[in-house]
Amino acid sequence: MENILVIGAHYDDAELGCGGTSARLAAEGKKVYKLTLTDNVTQFSQMNIHVFYETSVEESAQACRVLGVHEITEFEPVSCGHLFYTTEIMQKVEDIIFKYNIDTVFMHYTDDLNQDHIAASKICVTAARHCENIFFYQSNLYILPSPFSPTFFVDISDYVEKKKEALYQYTGDHNRFNSLFETNIERNSVWGFANKVKYAEGFVVQKYLLK
Repeated sequence: MENILVIGAHYDDAELGCGGTSARLAAEGKKVYKLTLTDNVTQFSQMNIHVFYETSVEESAQACRVLGVHEITEFEPVSCGHLFYTTEIMQKVEDIIFKYNIDTVFMHYTDDLNQDHIAASKICVTAARHCENIFFYQSNLYILPSPFSPTFFVDISDYVEKKKEALYQYTGDHNRFNSLFETNIERNSVWGFANKVKYAEGFVVQKYLLK
């Protein structure tokens, strides 16, 4: 893993799914990039969730600085809730992968329940098909028909504070019900306990090439 791309449907997905891993890889001298596919604008009145584009962009930039990640801003984001697989969008992501010589991609789990997450996964699986390493993460804690059962773990014990700091750059309803960020870190603690470390992030592997 030398050139790593973390792709999220929304601006905080990358930090939720693999913020600690991103910080660790960046600290180890790897080039870590972040790409967001939608504008993140959310007006979900039924659950009183409201998120805005301008603040999301600013907060994402702050989170990337905390983690030591390079944010890719040349991609024109799709309206939140309207991300679907198209050849055009897939090829735009593919172009970024080739432009930055990406060998490793972290992306949304295929069997998510969020429409944008599902579409992002379909887009990225195809766009990253020539990459050496493909890992799936879960950002939001949905109970899925096909459970997210990670078997590849990264020890983030030394980087969990960086992950927390990055997550809390996001304000307002990014932190769903004022508990999403805390619950996410608690899950990292559970995965850490299972692996005899303090904190770990877990991933489902599509492919991993050991050289």
